[in-house]
Formats: sequence, structure tokens, C-alpha cells
Amino acid sequence: MATPTVPVPALRDHATRLRAAAGLDEAPIASAAGLWLLLASVAEVVEPPDRAVLEDVLGVGAAEATALATALLADPHPAVGAALGGWLKPGLTLARALPGPVAVEPLPGQDVLDAWAAAHTRGLIERFPVEVDERTLLLLASALVTEPRWRRRLGTDADGLLLLDGELQAIVATEAAGPVAVASPPSGDDIDVLSVIAAPEVPAADVWQAVDEVVARHLGGTLAHGDRPAGALADGHAWRVAEGTERFEAWGAPEDGAEVWTGRLPAWKAEAEHDLTEAPGVAETGRGLGALLPPEATARGIDLQCVQAATASYDADGFRAAAVTAMSVRAAGMPSYVERRVARVTVTYDRPHALVALARGGAWEGVPLFHAWVRP
Repeated sequence: MATPTVPVPALRDHATRLRAAAGLDEAPIASAAGLWLLLASVAEVVEPPDRAVLEDVLGVGAAEATALATALLADPHPAVGAALGGWLKPGLTLARALPGPVAVEPLPGQDVLDAWAAAHTRGLIERFPVEVDERTLLLLASALVTEPRWRRRLGTDADGLLLLDGELQAIVATEAAGPVAVASPPSGDDIDVLSVIAAPEVPAADVWQAVDEVVARHLGGTLAHGDRPAGALADGHAWRVAEGTERFEAWGAPEDGAEVWTGRLPAWKAEAEHDLTEAPGVAETGRGLGALLPPEATARGIDLQCVQAATASYDADGFRAAAVTAMSVRAAGMPSYVERRVARVTVTYDRPHALVALARGGAWEGVPLFHAWVRP
């Protein structure tokens, strides 16, 4: 059976919708792919009419989405770490196993979840983005991380900006944002990191549409270093053109009249946490997962939470980014109460007393692990 092909335009459209719905156009760092992977991995549990909504969000059918998520994890990119996790409250059983690549384990404590996030983001994210409590029934998460290194370390100018000489730099005329400048330091990890700048008055949403145009050209093989609009190149919103005489090493020196490009890029680092509970496809997926839980656990309904923690840095050596996206299905509301007549017995331990801690199960059954003499 052939490996399904990832629908890049569908993922691009999903990212656009997510930025608009969650107000992420100006977020310091986010991963639409992290949410897409999470939703796609369990898409087949979502029933009509929610399934049609989710399929529109994902850009592919539910079965294909789950197959794609499975294939991505089965055939990992050498420079991308990807993981999916699932945890169920002990004592509960799902009506049927999740059909995708998520292995469901007993819900652990917060420290174990924090360790999972750190392990699958190479230590870039140390805290799991969702807190668990006694009402947490089911928890799903995705993790993505990449750390491409530039083939050649970038220099720094007197202003502290990183210097990119040559490589992939261009000025692209876009429909959404007019002319934009593009810079991409080459890496040896099959990861392309493109920086795109538009005029300052262009809204962020339009810049993202321009980025989509640039990416489409890049992936289509029609974006090359030195590309620019036809005619004489003049100063623009982010670039200056100056003719003059410079000194170069003889070997590899440009010809007279050639254009020599230098990009001045900032080094930066960002961390962000995004509430994606209202993001497209999340509610539909939550209802599909809730339907798999025992009716008695969801008798008062469910509360759904979806949060993403993301971090990234860009420096002279390369780019690092990681995201953990978590979806929590919790029992909704407060428990109901009834009145009963009881005989209450109260024992007060307000003087010295003993304590013993016993192990249970397997070869450790009954082993006293700790003894204590408690002095209140």
C-alpha cells in the first residue's frame, strides 16, 4: 500500500484558518501543524455531522487524515521529532480503541506529563501545557520539534544583526502584500527557514497570504536567489540599492555590474502559550472523543480544553522550534448532592503515632517501603 501524500495546500489553509480563529496572526510562535496532527490522528472517531466540519478543517477525509498522521510518525523526517500521546483516567474504558496512531495509557501525574513534553521536544518545552485534576477523563497531545543548523555560521554586523551573504535572497511581487523580501539561510538538515518582510503598513493577515505565495513558488521550484521584479532595482520598503566599488577575494569575486545581496536578520527567541479550545475542528473532535467515554463519566457533559505551548529561537547557528499541543476532555459541572442520615465517627491523631507505607502488586506485594513515627 502506497504511503499517502501530505496535502500541503490543505495544511496551509488550515494554518490560515487557525491564525484567524485564534488571533495568532501576530503570535510570537505557534504550530498549526501540531494541532493538525493532533486532530488528524483521531479524526475517524468523529461522527456525522461533526465529521464533515472536521474534514473541511483538515482538508481531507477523516480516514485519510488518520492514515496521514500514522504515516508521518511511521516515516519520520530526519530533522523533525514528532510524537503523539494519549492518557485515560484509571478505571475508565473507551467504547472502542482509537483507530489511529495514538496509544492510550493510564493517566499519570503532572510530573510524568512534564517529562513527556521535555523528552519529545529535546528539552525545549519542560512543562506540559494542560493541568490535570480529578475531573480529567481523557488527554491527548502532539509534540513537534526541529533544530536545523545553518551550513555556515552567520556573521554579525555592528548593530548586532546577523549577516546572510548571497544564498537564497529575493524580492517577490505578491498579490496579497505587494513586493516582499525573502531570505533563507541554507541548512544541512533538509529544513528550509524562510524570512519574509512586507511594507510596514501591510496587515499581518495579508503578509501571511504573501508568505503562502512565496512558499508555493519555493516548493514549485520557481523561486531563485536574486529574483526581483523586472527593470532597474530601486530602494524599497526594506531594502536599499547603492552602487559603488568594493573589495572581494579574487576567487569567486562577482563580475562587474553584478548584484551582490546581503541580508541583515535579527537573532530572536520567543515563547508562547495559545488557547486553541475555540480553534476550528477542536469542538467536533472533543465531542467524538467524549462519545467513546463511559456514559456515567460524562453524565453531566464534558469540558473541553486545547492548549499549545511553543518556543523558538533564531541565531547565528540555526533555528530551533518546538510545540506541544494538548487536548483535555474533562467531566463537566459540579457533582450533585443529596442529604443522608449518618453516624459519623471521628478519630483524632493529635499525639505521636506510627505510619507504614506498603507496596502492592507483583513481586513487591505487601513490602513495607517506609515506616515513620509521627510526632504532631
